[in-house]
Amino acid sequence: MRTVLVMGFIVAVGSGGAFAANPTSNQESNILPGSPAIASQLPAPQVATDTVGSYLDAASAALMAGKTGEAQEALEDAETQRLDRSVPYTAGGQAISDPVINDIYQARQALGMKDVSGALAAVAAAKAAMQGT
Repeated sequence: MRTVLVMGFIVAVGSGGAFAANPTSNQESNILPGSPAIASQLPAPQVATDTVGSYLDAASAALMAGKTGEAQEALEDAETQRLDRSVPYTAGGQAISDPVINDIYQARQALGMKDVSGALAAVAAAKAAMQGT
């Protein structure tokens, strides 16, 4: 009997812990300083191709539909795709000077402040900056 109770306790704690560590949400989270330490699991953006432009388009569509969590994920994916440089070890700590990265950063910051129109404007600026590269 004692073994059954211990096993039941382990299962209850284990499943509760997994749920708490991986909450799901369609709202933006964990963007600005002071946000919760654990970000919600965000929905994957719907993209045709794994490119910066596709993720930016998905971010725009999600923002216009009020799906801020999906927009955050799309912006993070766009930024990851854009961060593809190779540098010497000694230069690894230097920030990238890229207008597209800067615009994506501004979009994420606006989203963190719940400024959807500002986020849309920054995404549009990132798309325009990509046209020049």
